[in-house]
Amino acid sequence: MEPDEIWRTIVKADEALKYATDDRADRRRQQAVERLREALGEAEAIGNEQLADQARRRLADLGELQTDA
Repeated sequence: MEPDEIWRTIVKADEALKYATDDRADRRRQQAVERLREALGEAEAIGNEQLADQARRRLADLGELQTDA
């Protein structure tokens, strides 16, 4: 995945949360987490630490950042 595609995936995750209605908030949150994990994996795969940091920060904000510790 190219860096601009990774960035668009992160933005889509943000938008899923931003525009979620009350009745769909849980599902939108789950979708956002899935997109952010995908973006993180892709960013790490191409060695783009800036995009990986963006995905990690958003996952951390959602309480979903998994560490290997």
